[in-house]
Amino acid sequence: METLTNVSLSETTQKAKETSVQEFNISKDIFETDIINDESNVLGEKQKVVESVHFSDIEDLSKEHFKDTPESHTVENANTVISSDTSPKELETKTDEDSNEDSDSMPDLIWPEKKSKIPTDLRSTLSSSTSQDTGFGSEDVGDTSPDEIPSKTDSLTSGSQDTMDSKLTTQTEDSEAEDSSVMDILGNGLLIKKILTAGYGIDSRPTNGDIVTLKVEGRREDGRLVDNEEITFYLNDGDVILAFDLAAALMEQGEKCELTTDAKYAYGSLGREPDIPKDSKLIYILELLRVQQAPELSSLSFEERLKIGESKRERGNYLFGRSDYTGAINSYNKAVKVLVDPELNAGLDKTSHSTLVDSSVKCYNNMAACQLKIDAFDAVIRSCEKVLASETNNVKALYRIGKAYGAKGEIEQAITFMRRAIKLDPESKMLNQEMLNLTRRKIKETKTEKELYQKMLGVKPTQNQPSDKKKTRNSKTFIKWTVAAGVVAAALVSVGVAFFRTS
Repeated sequence: METLTNVSLSETTQKAKETSVQEFNISKDIFETDIINDESNVLGEKQKVVESVHFSDIEDLSKEHFKDTPESHTVENANTVISSDTSPKELETKTDEDSNEDSDSMPDLIWPEKKSKIPTDLRSTLSSSTSQDTGFGSEDVGDTSPDEIPSKTDSLTSGSQDTMDSKLTTQTEDSEAEDSSVMDILGNGLLIKKILTAGYGIDSRPTNGDIVTLKVEGRREDGRLVDNEEITFYLNDGDVILAFDLAAALMEQGEKCELTTDAKYAYGSLGREPDIPKDSKLIYILELLRVQQAPELSSLSFEERLKIGESKRERGNYLFGRSDYTGAINSYNKAVKVLVDPELNAGLDKTSHSTLVDSSVKCYNNMAACQLKIDAFDAVIRSCEKVLASETNNVKALYRIGKAYGAKGEIEQAITFMRRAIKLDPESKMLNQEMLNLTRRKIKETKTEKELYQKMLGVKPTQNQPSDKKKTRNSKTFIKWTVAAGVVAAALVSVGVAFFRTS
């Protein structure tokens, strides 16, 4: 009987322990689920607080709690009963009462509602050691939104964020202010304009054709001074380097800027003797001093027109020497527009009119030379016709128009103009060589046309007909034998005459 009593007590104790462990595991699962749900909504430092809670601490706390639970008392009572002199019937009755008391003390499991199964003292301990964002301080875990309960971490995070935002805003404003003063004119990083002193406003900017005056101070990358002067020019007429034209169009009157230009928009691969080497990057300080509207052409005197025209023609010659044929053509065109105006020239005396004509003829002739370089043959013909309209016997114009017609394949026209040029200058090797080339091309074209006609008519050249070289060789052989025979005959005659005399 004593053995049965021990077995019954052991089963009761084991059942109480299993029930308590099961209760703890359910509470632990609920606890883990709520932490995971809360962690998906908490950012930054809040996660570190939640992660600092270890289940080992919970287990330690639960052990302390179990010391005071009915299950622990049941074990103690059982030991007391076993060690006493209680009769078997009393022991069995006592055991049944304790068992019933233990079963009544077991709390009901609530599922699937999230009722906290963590003891009150354990829940208060966790609440004091963790952030309120985990929801441990409320009856329903996770009902309170993390955003509604501010924490120290939130305060620190928001304060740091505000400081960072203010710094970023300040930096952005500074960079925008700096960017507004710096302009990449062409968007390729090769021409950068930085405003040093603001001008009088955007309305004071010059427009194409205006007369602008710039104060220029230019240096190489090594700091050597290469320019220090005031220059006046017509904007976008090609009178200065391209960097000045592009920058001045974006400057305001009174503005001072730093212009950094690649060699491409300054003096290129040739440089400028003697102070600017080839492919040199240059840094200029530019100040736009004055902006004047260009005067009407009709208001200019003969001398002013001539001065402007000659200046642009010389600029074209300079660009032609640098192989900038497009820039040279532009300068010559600008010059011609100033020099050639039938209405304005009609009222001039013969000398003045002749002077303007001579200058315009030079411009047209030089323009034709540039146009030949870029294979603009139709433009060459038009330019030369302008020259020949004023000077019929201009050799350069005759040569260039003939060369242009030859390049277009119009050999007859080319030969016609070239013959006229050779008559005027028969000693010119250039003209004679061009004429020879045109003649050979004409012969070749004629032969090609003859063969084409023969094919069209179905006529085939005789295959056995000896070639010209063979005919020449045969004729030379015949002459040789004829001469030899004559010599032999003459010798025989001489011998016979000598023999006759001696006899």
